[in-house]
Amino acid sequence: MIGSRLKQFREYNGFHTESIAQMLGLPASEYEKIENDVVAPDIDTLTKLAKYYRVTIGELYGYTPRITLHDKQIEHDAEAVDTRILKMTDLTWDEAQLILYYRTLEETDIDKDALISEILKRLRK
Repeated sequence: MIGSRLKQFREYNGFHTESIAQMLGLPASEYEKIENDVVAPDIDTLTKLAKYYRVTIGELYGYTPRITLHDKQIEHDAEAVDTRILKMTDLTWDEAQLILYYRTLEETDIDKDALISEILKRLRK
């Protein structure tokens, strides 16, 4: 499980197995065993990887932080904001990345409503 997540982090950031292994002070073949879930990484390795990718160890395992959904109408009502929290722990890496990408889009970049409509249309096929 952790191996596939580490591979996702490495590939997402455009790194080669050899460069991550070198950063960890391991032979590439040993790091490949970690990514293939043959060997579990020790806490020191996890700590180095978390620092390197600028995430928590929990995020390496697939836990993602809560992301608050902002709504201008309820922005100042603390109780209402509490009810609008999206837990992303059940999302895949790709799903979380898609949501975060969508949230960073500027209104001038793309028609967000058209984007969502197109995605939903393709999903219903």
